[in-house]
Amino acid sequence: MHANPTPLDVLDQIHSAILSADFAALATLTPALDASMAQVEGAQDKALLAKINARAQRNAACLMAAGRGIRAAQRRLTEMRSVGEGFSTYDGRGKRAQHGLPTSFALRY
Repeated sequence: MHANPTPLDVLDQIHSAILSADFAALATLTPALDASMAQVEGAQDKALLAKINARAQRNAACLMAAGRGIRAAQRRLTEMRSVGEGFSTYDGRGKRAQHGLPTSFALRY
């Protein structure tokens, strides 16, 4: 990284950090993005601003996808942990009933 990276450079670095799940790098790149954006504040170069906007939108989409993936993994872990606790059924009135598994079954799986 050179001394005064452009916003495009920093946005590309952020994109790489997102793709590699380097969340520590994201924390350090945020101030760098702020500083680089200060350099172009008030700029009238519509082409540059369009490029910055496109890369920022790309990064936002990647972050949203990463968030969905993390939430899906958390749900799956919760499901896997609950397997040992048994299962639930619902009666005709929607009342939930929890059923435990035999100890020997739970221990095997």
